[in-house]
Amino acid sequence: MRIQKLIEINDIDALTKRKNAFFAANKKETSMTKLANILFDTAIHWPEGKYHLDAAAEQYLADRLTMPENLSPFDSELQTAIGAPASHELLVLFWHRTKQMQHDLPKNRLWIILAKLWLGALMDRDLDFLDRFRTDLESEFVKYNQLVDASDCQEVWPFTRLLEQWVLAPSLHNEQKIDEMIADTQAMGCISQAKYFTLAFARTRQGQPHHNPALVDHQESVNVRKTGSFIFRRRTYLGLSLSDIELNRDRSTLRRFEEGKTQLSFSSLVKLSEQMAVLVPTLLIDMYFKKQGQSQNITLGTSWRSLVMAKDQRWPKSKLQSVIDQSMASMKNIAPSLRQAQLFVLQRAAMEIGMTDVDTVAHYSLAHDLLPQILKSNHWGLFEYLILRYICPLLSFDELSMLFQQGKRMMQKHINYDGATFAYEAMSAVFVDAVNALPPDKATDFLHQFKWLYSVDVAKRSRWQAIGGLKTALDLTQRTTATRASVQQFITCCKSTGHGTVLADLRAQWHNLVPEGYFEI
Repeated sequence: MRIQKLIEINDIDALTKRKNAFFAANKKETSMTKLANILFDTAIHWPEGKYHLDAAAEQYLADRLTMPENLSPFDSELQTAIGAPASHELLVLFWHRTKQMQHDLPKNRLWIILAKLWLGALMDRDLDFLDRFRTDLESEFVKYNQLVDASDCQEVWPFTRLLEQWVLAPSLHNEQKIDEMIADTQAMGCISQAKYFTLAFARTRQGQPHHNPALVDHQESVNVRKTGSFIFRRRTYLGLSLSDIELNRDRSTLRRFEEGKTQLSFSSLVKLSEQMAVLVPTLLIDMYFKKQGQSQNITLGTSWRSLVMAKDQRWPKSKLQSVIDQSMASMKNIAPSLRQAQLFVLQRAAMEIGMTDVDTVAHYSLAHDLLPQILKSNHWGLFEYLILRYICPLLSFDELSMLFQQGKRMMQKHINYDGATFAYEAMSAVFVDAVNALPPDKATDFLHQFKWLYSVDVAKRSRWQAIGGLKTALDLTQRTTATRASVQQFITCCKSTGHGTVLADLRAQWHNLVPEGYFEI
């Protein structure tokens, strides 16, 4: 469905169209369509102060959402939409279930779910819930101290904290802090997020605790086969029988497919994924590493993340090389040009954490082979964004201009794609290079090409840092009262919206070019 942003900004027209399209394509009633109906209703009505889920809908959610580790966009959207409309009892039930699964959840997913439940309780001004779980919540975040790195939380969490202050003490001062945060969020181009905060605060003003004493926790277990089949688990999780799946295949074929004894066409896989509210790549990845018999599916993404995480773990160079070698071995059957490009990405990532045994001359040549390829591409995924991230230091400023113009077009096509983070990170580094390498007038001309950043409606922390870098670079090349004022406005916005880490990162990135205290007011 992918309606997260539509839920947050409460775009009723768009949500209604998506709802009508979904049910036109899924006419047969199943547990999946019942959940979808709850999702759409809560997505449309959640900002209404007196809107709550009825007892039947709550019981259905309680009986179905049993395994938080089954996380897909569908599950995440449900968590976003039901927070405020849910009763005290349903929020408590989901809190306990989430904590029970914490050993099977990635840390950032645990934080994200708990933070959404907490925000839902705040919007209902449910002080009993807040008092009951505050110590638990804070211990989780203090324990890991990495909430800022959880992408779904890093922007919303500071607002949640301000909202909590207002709920506990609804004073004019606390209200003004929320209003200031919303205004500064909007001033930074994050229009959708500012609207989400505005709707959430309006709901909180009308909020009051809602109870459903009839809710029963049936504690239904999901039996997982020894094969660990994702497809079987997902179908069971959603309460779908084999006869509920409409693929023009008999049930025995689907059962044998779940057991890995037969195959389906790609078009059938797409239809299957639609009916189980899961992304096609998730199905394909599961099928791949069941076939390979591996405990982990080795991809460019998993190998790259291993290298990035190694930065804090101080791995020896031999271990870095081992990650690269394993990745290349798993990709032995792909086209040589793709293997070469993926090797380039992994080696450049390893170089950033100390690996030196790399042919940098070959990298320079390869970067200029890769540039025209991604300039011609009309669809960018993780692969293309990682290439952008690592070829930038090897290109001229004219080439960088072409690259980021194409990047701008790709980012506008899929504005919320996670891979765009790499483009923003690359821009931040390029702005420093421009100030260092170009005469002020040429640097200014180059930097002006990036002013479109100001109007991108994306709340990613990496975009905030890119904007801060751009404003800083323009101040250093122009040195006018207006450019300095622009930097100071940015600092003010960062402080009021909880983006202290952005300022810290900018200090580290620009410390050789700006005076001490430059990022203070």
